[in-house]
Amino acid sequence: MINKIKALIHQKPIALLLVYAIAVRLIFVCFYGAITLTPDSYDYLALADTITNFDWSNYDGKRTPDFPIFISLFGRNLTVLIGFQIILGVLATVLLFNITRHITKTTNLAFWTAIIYTSFVNVVLFDFALLTENISAFVLLLTIWHIIKSNLFSHQASIKHYIMLSFLFGWLYMIRPFFIYIPVGFALFFIVKQFKTYLKYSLIKSLITLSVPLLSYVLWNNYNLKTIDHFTNTQYFGINLAQTATPFFEKAVTNDTLIKTILVKHRDSLKQYNPDRIAMSVWFAHQELLDKTKLTEVDLSHRLSLISKDLFKKHPELYFKQVGISWLLFWGNKSSFYWNNTKVKNSYFRLGIIATWLYLHRYLLLIINVFFIIFSFKKIYLFFKNKCTNYDVNLFIICIVLSASLAQALVAFGNNSRFCYPYFALIVYFVMLNLNNRLKKN
Repeated sequence: MINKIKALIHQKPIALLLVYAIAVRLIFVCFYGAITLTPDSYDYLALADTITNFDWSNYDGKRTPDFPIFISLFGRNLTVLIGFQIILGVLATVLLFNITRHITKTTNLAFWTAIIYTSFVNVVLFDFALLTENISAFVLLLTIWHIIKSNLFSHQASIKHYIMLSFLFGWLYMIRPFFIYIPVGFALFFIVKQFKTYLKYSLIKSLITLSVPLLSYVLWNNYNLKTIDHFTNTQYFGINLAQTATPFFEKAVTNDTLIKTILVKHRDSLKQYNPDRIAMSVWFAHQELLDKTKLTEVDLSHRLSLISKDLFKKHPELYFKQVGISWLLFWGNKSSFYWNNTKVKNSYFRLGIIATWLYLHRYLLLIINVFFIIFSFKKIYLFFKNKCTNYDVNLFIICIVLSASLAQALVAFGNNSRFCYPYFALIVYFVMLNLNNRLKKN
């Protein structure tokens, strides 16, 4: 029986994968069928209206335009948009299969890696959420697939493939500004890999790769400078920094005593009554801060940015302690998946999904993340032990994921599962690869 299953997987892996991935999502369509909206969703909808109406007079700099453009293209029909996201979820599963098979040359491992990934309830539910996580995960996998398929770490790869990669990196940035570090990471990785042999060509190709994302960065930040008077990706940057400074915000030495008093008041209240939400103190204080300071949202965020940066400079030990806590939360957050359980059509289905998450998937997700960290540090140790000779795609993947965990910890404190989610497919791949290698040795 097992041999027959293996033979069938070997003969028609993508067909079986498509059937499974679509079937899982159709089950959710039948028994859930809702569109998950969060506070962030309304920011995307507002910018989509701005794009649709070609009226930027009320633009507030809260979001980058890529995801709102899709909302606008679908005529703000959220049902059609969710259908599109479901398709992206299925395609992401196929991309993960192709990435794994291309690297490992093993169809069976690639198949089960993709099956495990697309079986997680939080993965499927992000397909139904009006958030950027679905498209972020898809485009990131598409980018990694393009790098692998076109062999872009080789000096022999054609220039046209680096031009395509540059557009993919630019797309990633416009979905989520945080991703700007990925093209920079690719360029540095490529230059170091080719440093002793093809430095000139690697520099040229790296500049080509960086062109679109960096141009997007400059143009978008300059547009924000003209419209909201600050050279920034989004107006939320100052609030993100304030989240990191929240645990020691009372130490701020500033003329903005009112801001400090209000934020600390809300933080201490949450510490007493809802300690899991301390990271959101600035959001609980947000409306009161606006009302009492009479600042605009943009100016308030800017003031919070200045106060927070000053705190980081004067209390580096507290800042790095908080970075450490945030880094751990990146991997082991307590936040749940995103859905509206009141819209579930079948109570048994709702209880089944909740039980699956609470008693299986959230622990399995944590175990996978822990294994990823262990295998990653082992890979890095062996890399240095072998005198930095093996610059393979696996090293690049773990560098991208570990860099994300560190970069996120440096600028935002929170137990938000969305921080880690776009990298989850790559994390599952790397863990499955290492577990498979250990099983072969044994």
